Amino acid sequence: MIANYSIPPKTYFEIASLGYLLVLYLISFNDPNRTFRSYKLFRFLEVNMILALIVSIMTYTFAYPELGTPIFLCTILRTMDSIMCVMASRVFAVYLLTYVDTKGQFKWISLIGNVLFSSYLILMALNLPLRFILWYEADGTYMHGSLFVPIVFSTPVYYLASGILILISRMKSLGPREKAALSIASFVTLLGTVIQAATNGIILLSLPFGAIGIFVLYFSLETSDYHQLLSNNEKLRLAEQDAIKANRAKSDFLASMSHEIRTPLNAVLGMDELILLATEEKKDSDPKFAGLIKEYAENIQDAGQVLLSVINDILDLTKIESGKMELKPAPYRLHSLINDVGTMVRVKAEQKGLSYVQNTDSSIPDHLIGDELRIRQIMINLLNNAVKYTDSGRIEMDVSMKDLTDSSVCLCICVKDTGIGIKEEDLPEIFGDFQRIDEEHNHKIEGTGLGLSIVKRMLGLMGGEISVTSEYGKGSVFTALVPQQISKELRDAPASEKYKKLGEVITYHTPDCQYLVVDDNRLNLLVATRFLDGLKGHIETARSGEEALQKMRTKKYDLIFMDHMMPDLDGVRTYEMSLEDPDNLNLDSPMIMMTANALSGMREEYLNKGFADYISKPIEINELLRIVKLHLPPEKVTVL
Repeated sequence: MIANYSIPPKTYFEIASLGYLLVLYLISFNDPNRTFRSYKLFRFLEVNMILALIVSIMTYTFAYPELGTPIFLCTILRTMDSIMCVMASRVFAVYLLTYVDTKGQFKWISLIGNVLFSSYLILMALNLPLRFILWYEADGTYMHGSLFVPIVFSTPVYYLASGILILISRMKSLGPREKAALSIASFVTLLGTVIQAATNGIILLSLPFGAIGIFVLYFSLETSDYHQLLSNNEKLRLAEQDAIKANRAKSDFLASMSHEIRTPLNAVLGMDELILLATEEKKDSDPKFAGLIKEYAENIQDAGQVLLSVINDILDLTKIESGKMELKPAPYRLHSLINDVGTMVRVKAEQKGLSYVQNTDSSIPDHLIGDELRIRQIMINLLNNAVKYTDSGRIEMDVSMKDLTDSSVCLCICVKDTGIGIKEEDLPEIFGDFQRIDEEHNHKIEGTGLGLSIVKRMLGLMGGEISVTSEYGKGSVFTALVPQQISKELRDAPASEKYKKLGEVITYHTPDCQYLVVDDNRLNLLVATRFLDGLKGHIETARSGEEALQKMRTKKYDLIFMDHMMPDLDGVRTYEMSLEDPDNLNLDSPMIMMTANALSGMREEYLNKGFADYISKPIEINELLRIVKLHLPPEKVTVL
């Protein structure tokens, strides 16, 4: 033994590293989240690093022949130290690869690493008798061969470098915490290996720096808190997927229901509009009868348009929930609107034995600019709500104004009732979606509970607001404030001229044009053909997609109107098949999607599929005539 022997100073790094790595092992031993995908591999990395440190400390403490240690034992310790260091870097790289390569796209890197490690083990075994990598001379001098650095350090450098390159390539798929932890741990471990190789083992930093990397990995990625965070994030991701699926199912349902409801409504409003146009033609021969029919038909039309607007809002729940209702400001006449609303609500009130009172400030400007349909809906929703919850007494709507300027005015719509009223604790919930207050007393009252929510959302879009005061058992007062612009001139026709003669609606003829209308609904075909009749063109119809394809093979059409949701072959598929049909004579003919599928965004979707234009049902004759003229060559349009 050498007198006054002490541990070489370079091993103190490893002794300190072993100490805190053992503490880290004890801390992580009872980790409750042992099922995490990288946890078992991390534990294996810990154990491997601890064993490598123990072997390295023993080697640099006792592998000296001058201490009396046999040369063969010194050689074995040096060999085991090299193997354990390489093994530690290999396990570290496998951990890194497993963490970032979740899809197994880089298995070939592991395969190359396995080949290198197997070759390294064979060379280290051959070194024992051949002594070309590391050995001891007879006098106890420790020697390195020229192949020492290439063989001993090339394998761990390959592992660490390839792992870092993969980490860099997969950075976008990692979170900020994972990026930082994996980058620091990889860089520190690689740096320690490179320094030890560059100094030919004089400075021992590969294992201590590797222990630092493990320390960073554990407290960043392998703790219970982080496991729980990842578990919660996974649950949120699955919940989000379920929500997306539910939303997609809701959208599919709404699209289907939109079609099913709007299709018969298209027939009702379309036929009613034809009645209105026809009565104008007959009023000279039988004015009394024509006037009576016109009055009935106008009431149907007005009520149908309001029903359509309500259906649009209720069916398009995505638009309602996201607050993306589209406002369409246009000039309108306020007093005419109020009278129309009063006529409709008065009938409902009288059916329940209620009196209806309507007061309008005559000084309010009559010519305003705003979304007439939405304001009408606000009034009707508030009045219908009052009628619904009032069994006796009266309903009153007062329309006044405030904040009048030269260009704007704020309408004050106040709806009062003598109904059941609202409890004070229920007032904060009155404008929520699908809210039905006081179900115990109101269970017989029908409704979705969307009316007041729609009113509040629309007023918010308009820059207005709504408030309510109520005394339970005595009645309620709803007050809506609606900012509007004042119109200098009204461009809409007077109410008495709303429905013109058919000859006045048709402003051009297309006698040389061929039209094809495709729809599986007989009444919808009748409405469309009657609207087109006035253009004096030639109209053909098809009740299915297959029949339409057959007609397109035999005749050239100037315009084709296609319904979407038809049995067997829908409109979109029919259009796609027509483009693929070599016998189709209408490859360049504009095809117009004419459908009851009127959810938000459908127009853009149909145009992206290649349709020339889009008309929603119920069809408006003026809109139909505008689109026809837009897509026909000017030489085929004869202006009247």
